[in-house]
Amino acid sequence: MRVFQRLMFVRINPVQLTWIVALFFTTLGNVALWQALWGHAELDSVRGVLFFLSLPVFFFCLFNLLLMPVLALPYLRKPLLALLVIISAASTYFMVHYNVLIDRSMVQNVFETNQAELGSYFSVPLLLTIVLLGALPAAAMISLRIRSGRVLQTASWMLINVLATLAILTVISMVFYKDYASLLRNNRELRDQVLPVNFVRHANGYLKRKYIAVSRPLQPVAEDATRPPTSMGRRPRLVIAVVGETARAQNFQLNGYPRATNPVLSKRSDIIAFKNVSSCGTATAISLPCMFSRMTRTQYDDVRAATEENVLDILKRTGVNILWRNNNNGGCKGVCARVATDDMPAFKVAGQCVNKDGTCYDEVLLYQLNARIDAMQGDGLIVLHQLGSHGPTYFERYPADGNVFTPTCDSNQIQKCTNAALTNTYDNTLVYTDRVLGRTIDLLQSYSEQRDVAMIYVSDHGESLGERGMYLHGTPYLIAPQEQTRVPMVMWFSPAFAHHANLNLACLRNRAEGTAYSHDNVYHSLLGLFDVRSQVYQRDLDLFAACRA
Repeated sequence: MRVFQRLMFVRINPVQLTWIVALFFTTLGNVALWQALWGHAELDSVRGVLFFLSLPVFFFCLFNLLLMPVLALPYLRKPLLALLVIISAASTYFMVHYNVLIDRSMVQNVFETNQAELGSYFSVPLLLTIVLLGALPAAAMISLRIRSGRVLQTASWMLINVLATLAILTVISMVFYKDYASLLRNNRELRDQVLPVNFVRHANGYLKRKYIAVSRPLQPVAEDATRPPTSMGRRPRLVIAVVGETARAQNFQLNGYPRATNPVLSKRSDIIAFKNVSSCGTATAISLPCMFSRMTRTQYDDVRAATEENVLDILKRTGVNILWRNNNNGGCKGVCARVATDDMPAFKVAGQCVNKDGTCYDEVLLYQLNARIDAMQGDGLIVLHQLGSHGPTYFERYPADGNVFTPTCDSNQIQKCTNAALTNTYDNTLVYTDRVLGRTIDLLQSYSEQRDVAMIYVSDHGESLGERGMYLHGTPYLIAPQEQTRVPMVMWFSPAFAHHANLNLACLRNRAEGTAYSHDNVYHSLLGLFDVRSQVYQRDLDLFAACRA
């Protein structure tokens, strides 16, 4: 407290305040950036040493320029600078401990998270980091008194500061232009490691795009969509599409993983496992809207996804009963906005919704599902959105009797657990998902006398479990490892469904072994599965088309 009291008697001008904050972001405020830069340092030559020594000068000048506009806000500059410092401290924790990047999807995840998801990340080390690298420096900065001089004098100081900074940057650029160009060209991820530039830039972009999406009217898609009379006269079809969360393909026993992570499904001869499937993104906020939209991964645009109808809208308009059951604490990202929805945690099912954060085990998705199916007339598509293997609290994703592999990592500080314990815990989440999928098939089979029934499972994205020092997910797709982009996809069809849909399951099983698929196939495959005819339907993206008589 005495330190802050003494700081209150220190009088500085606005430009000096900018220097102090710029110095903070050049040093303690960018620990993760300097770790990355040190890994790219080439100190085997005089030029390499001089280039590395120029980096702190370059970043100080860069922050000095970028923070100057804040000086024009006399009553807001201290609160805004303090907010930047505190947010940077929180970001530093995740960047250092989990090796994540603060890119657009990560910022979107922050804006769209909820209390349960935030709670899963809370820890004493996170709190200490925010206090030591955020709250204390911010409090010290706020304690400083700003000397308000004449307007002309202040403007002169600001002009001299800008000109001097630009001069230094010009000299550095002239001397080391090739070095900086090479560093940024070969290591694009560095742009998303510069605090607070990364989250300010991406937050600004997110909010702009969110405003555009909200202000635009919903665009109808496939208004010509129909289903032929022959389709309407057959037995009703019921498809349950299970959207997994954070399941990665390489840990699925059905894909060749040596551990028994699919003990239920692996015993069934009628399961079709697709061995080479890629996700649209590395975070739910991108993958979920993308897989239900007509856009491919390379075409995906979040504003467009939010402002035009998805495949659920088309199926609903053609007479298919749609039900979305949500157990994911991140919600459906707008995909289920116009269809019937069950929020499963709201049911507070005894024995299923027992976690302190309000989340439920995924078996809750089957709670009273029979009654919902019985009420459906005609064809139906039910989407079960899992909580799945969402981290870092993997140990909370399965009940006590799902503790198959031990020892486990019963903490959200997964970077401190041994790799064996972390893998055991994550694999237990997959064993539990396998149980849920097995029960889903059992439920469907109970309706096989009245309906043609099928199940499709696909995860939204994968997960890093410490490979190359990376944890969790959300890495920009361009540099994301396969652990985050390769996802499991599993299907089951009743014999009657395959017969009436003219599906050659042997053909499908053969293609599942060697053909590459992705989330791009989901939209058109669902249209094809319900015999929807429309100009938007692309047969080459319908993964069933090649095996349909």
